[in-house]
Amino acid sequence: MTGHVIHLNTEINASPEAVWDVLTDVAHYPEILRSVKATRVGDEPYDVGTSWVEERTFFGHHGEEELRVTECVEPRRTTHETRVDHDSIRSAYVLQPHGDGSTKLLVTATLDITDRTSTERMLWNAFGAHSYNATRKMLEHDLEDIRTEAERRGAQTGGAHRAS
Repeated sequence: MTGHVIHLNTEINASPEAVWDVLTDVAHYPEILRSVKATRVGDEPYDVGTSWVEERTFFGHHGEEELRVTECVEPRRTTHETRVDHDSIRSAYVLQPHGDGSTKLLVTATLDITDRTSTERMLWNAFGAHSYNATRKMLEHDLEDIRTEAERRGAQTGGAHRAS
């Protein structure tokens, strides 16, 4: 049972490779994304199975969450998922290149509340709109932050560049 689905997108004046470079730079999320307070990630390259722990608030869940990449098609789309309490959260990113070298970045965030108790669902029905609005605003900020960083990196190098 889906609790909420949020669809957002932004236009980025950078190549899909530069945008991909930012999306997959998990170790630097706290410097890139204002909504992320901290991340802990291993040394493995970004691919299906890569996992990390990040601290932020997402669909009303506060604190640390372990995320895992479940789809990775470089540099076109990626999906990561997390499980928090009784909920599953899925974030899917799609990069659409334009002929002028820019990229449209789309994100779909889905909250699945199937495993919640009836009491938890009742509370969600009463108070879920606040969580939805806060998460939508957070994702809007994420897209702004990704756009800013991808355009900065693209301007510095004329293409993709990993910050150190």
